[in-house]
Amino acid sequence: MSWEIERRYLVRVPPEAWSGFGEGRHLRQGYVVAGPKTVRIRSGEERGFVLTCKRGSGIRREEVEAVVAPDMAEALFEAAEDRIIEKVRHRLGPWELDRFLGALEGLHLLEIELDAPDAAVPSPPAEISILREVTDDNRFVSSMLASMTPDHQRSWVRGVYREVDQ
Repeated sequence: MSWEIERRYLVRVPPEAWSGFGEGRHLRQGYVVAGPKTVRIRSGEERGFVLTCKRGSGIRREEVEAVVAPDMAEALFEAAEDRIIEKVRHRLGPWELDRFLGALEGLHLLEIELDAPDAAVPSPPAEISILREVTDDNRFVSSMLASMTPDHQRSWVRGVYREVDQ
């Protein structure tokens, strides 16, 4: 078991900036268990299919990971049923920028992993506008996003950006 210490931000990215971020890595995540205790399978990692178990909320969460065989990963994706999200992740220095796909298209989250909960957060990439921190807002946890219906995902994304524009 280890600790994941991470801060997340809702961001706006100008359309012209995306080409400067490179191709990114396409990730597919299936949630077998969603909620405060999460069991997730992910494809698109360099090391192969990764099974992750997380517990907790906020900036510091317990995390255990294991690389699994493709047949196990397929069985876990089947068990996740429709609780699957896809995104493209861009590595920007110490930051990771996620551009969600499908019904969550338009949602952009910027994340950074830290060594300690009170560690200083470096400046984000200049092209990206941070709208607000969402680390403690469980609506932005990927397992919760995956638990929404596609119609709810689409309307939710529009609503979240409307909230910050008011």
